[in-house]
Amino acid sequence: MWPEVKQALEERRYELILTGQDVNKLIEAAEGKLEEAVYDLSLLNLLRVTNSPLSSLSEDVARLSNLTNLILQKNKLTSLPDGVSSLEKLKFLDVSINHLTSLPVNIGNLTSLTTLNITGNNLTSLPSLKGCVNLSVLEVSDNELSEFPDICHPDLAHLAEVRLANNQVCEVPDAVAVLPVIKLLDVAHNNIKTVPGELCDCVKLKELNLKGNPLSDRRFKKLVEADRCLPRQVLDYIRQHCARSSGQDGKGKKGKGKKKSKDDDEVDVLCKEFQVMGVGEGEGVPEVVVAPGVKEIRPYLVCCLIHDLNFSGDLFKRFITLQTKLHDGICEKRMVATIATHDLAKIKTPLLYTTHAPKQMHVHPLGRGKKVSAWDLYNSLQREAEIQRKQQKRNVAGLHRFLHLVESWEQWPCLKDAEGTVISLPPITNSDSTKITQSTTSVLLEVTSSTSLSKAKEVADALLLAILQNGLSSRTTEGGEAAVSVQQVRVVEDDGSLRVLYPSHIDLAFQQERVKVVRPVK
Repeated sequence: MWPEVKQALEERRYELILTGQDVNKLIEAAEGKLEEAVYDLSLLNLLRVTNSPLSSLSEDVARLSNLTNLILQKNKLTSLPDGVSSLEKLKFLDVSINHLTSLPVNIGNLTSLTTLNITGNNLTSLPSLKGCVNLSVLEVSDNELSEFPDICHPDLAHLAEVRLANNQVCEVPDAVAVLPVIKLLDVAHNNIKTVPGELCDCVKLKELNLKGNPLSDRRFKKLVEADRCLPRQVLDYIRQHCARSSGQDGKGKKGKGKKKSKDDDEVDVLCKEFQVMGVGEGEGVPEVVVAPGVKEIRPYLVCCLIHDLNFSGDLFKRFITLQTKLHDGICEKRMVATIATHDLAKIKTPLLYTTHAPKQMHVHPLGRGKKVSAWDLYNSLQREAEIQRKQQKRNVAGLHRFLHLVESWEQWPCLKDAEGTVISLPPITNSDSTKITQSTTSVLLEVTSSTSLSKAKEVADALLLAILQNGLSSRTTEGGEAAVSVQQVRVVEDDGSLRVLYPSHIDLAFQQERVKVVRPVK
């Protein structure tokens, strides 16, 4: 029996991570399969096998009935067994960068599934996903699909992100408008010639990528290919010029519109209370420079400054609790994004987002006594995790839960200040040198993601909204209502070209036009 599997059985583990050269040799010896005893680990809620010669998965995977996360990225899989469709608790399925030509026909039975990543395979079609009623993220880029997936159903009330870039899709169906919360639709580099006017009925849609398609409308094609084209410009053009299935175009079409709910009204009020300062105003961190190497590991970063915070009394504990809830919720246990907050007064600018080998990088981890190498921190946390498993006989808690996220990286991402001090080691920990306290009034918010820029922005939006809703700001409007003061931060390439400015007019996407910009961007 493989030693990793034997140890997991003996300790009744909830997580099993198989990666590295030693594991790869065992899989090769087993002709591309896993040790059969893996399927006896009925308590597992996380199984991760990555960067390996794994070419097949047994039908016995159905016996892992408690799985919530199945990550089989960068292997040699050509198919998935039907048993995967029986995993009723599965929430996160990542089989990206394999050799899959099809998916189990009943994969739509996974009613708990929130994220499905099948990017980088050889899929020519997908089974219906109508039954995946909790699906929020679908990633199917870099395949060979000729038809838009069967996802245009009102039952998919949580589906917010759909990525279909680099396929052979010929059209976007007008029924896409029935998806109530879709925010991002990426159909770049397909065979799309026209788009339906119904796209403008997707009231939450903020990012629409149509680049690289043979659009028949030359003006429209020129618009979407422009480097500085904004999503709002694309949607405005569609509204005015693209035909609907009824034969009407957007010109002069008013419509009754969707009736606002009470919740929508409350969101409008909230968004009036965000006050955004430009990067040329105030003091702090105007720019963060991104080194080239980090783009291959954890490429997406957004930052902003939050001023006039109030962490007195129990509010500080409430803020920490909010971050934890966001990490477990919208960040999917840091699988898709990680939040870091720093006391602005303790930061020495400018900042650099870069990478280093873990043995050569040193950090003073948050809440720990001294500076150590990132590699020593990793090993220390691993030992603590083993002790927790033996003593508690359940899932490990704290930072130990996230160690698997960095295991396959030879270089680790970090955020460094002007003196070369590592102030953040995403997705593991912040530095103690910039930790926030009850006396902190201004914070640098840092959100990183390996998944997408839109996810990083969505998480930042969620934290800013939570700050407002929980009364964590000392600022008020002229009418005496609570307000949050946010200052933009540029993230730039090492040559100075802009990567992202956050928040911009397409962020804080509750009702963007209601966000008050109190000073112009310089």
